[in-house]
Amino acid sequence: MKEFYADSIAFEYSYNQKLITGAVIIMHPGTIYGLLGRNGCGKSTLMKILFGTLKPLEAFIRLNGKRVKTAYLTKDVCYLPQDSFLPTWFTVEKAIDMMIEDRQSIKQVKENAVIQMLLDERVSNISGGELRYLEILLLLNRKATFLLLDEPFTGLSPLLKENIQQLILSFRETKSILISDHDYHNVLAISDQIMLMEDGACRKLAKREDLEMFYVPEGTFEP
Repeated sequence: MKEFYADSIAFEYSYNQKLITGAVIIMHPGTIYGLLGRNGCGKSTLMKILFGTLKPLEAFIRLNGKRVKTAYLTKDVCYLPQDSFLPTWFTVEKAIDMMIEDRQSIKQVKENAVIQMLLDERVSNISGGELRYLEILLLLNRKATFLLLDEPFTGLSPLLKENIQQLILSFRETKSILISDHDYHNVLAISDQIMLMEDGACRKLAKREDLEMFYVPEGTFEP
C-alpha cells in the first residue's frame, strides 16, 4: 500500500524561534486532507519540507516504505506553490506537452473545456484564475500519487473555485491530496480528513465543528 509518512518535523527561521516542532503527516491514496491554520503558523513551510525544497532542523520522511530526504526526486510527489511555477514564455499547449508524460492524459487536458480555448496563448497572457486551474490540472495528470496544494483557491472567481473542487474530486480515487488554503469553506467542502496546524504541530480533527474551538468563530457551522 502506498503511503507518504512524515514525523518529527522541526523547523526554525532563527535561533530559538521555532516554527514547527514535531509535526506529523500521514497520507494514503483515496483521501483528500485539509490542512488549516492561522497566518504564519507554518503550513507553507511544512509543504516545502515535505516536498524537499526546504531543509528542516529535523524530519523523518518515508515514501512507500523507504526513507527519503528529497521527495520531489522520487517523482511520486508534486507540489503546487503559492507562486506560479510555469515559464511565462511557454504557450499553454507547450506547458501541457512538457509537464505530462502520458499521451492519453495530454489529449484529455487539451480537450478540457477551460483549457481548450487557451492552447495558443502564452502563459503570461492568461488570467490568474486560468493559470491556477492549468497548474492544478497539470499536476493532477502527472503520474505522482501524492499532491501538496498550497492556496489553490485564493483569488479565484466562485465559478473557478467550483471547477477546481470538481477537478480535485475527480482524482480522489487514485491520488492522495493535501490542501492548505485560507478559504477554508472550499477546503472543507472536499476534504475527507481535517488537520489543524497550531503551536508547531498538526492536530487531526474528528469533525469540522471542532474548528470552532481553535480556528473559526463559534457558531460558524450552525444551520
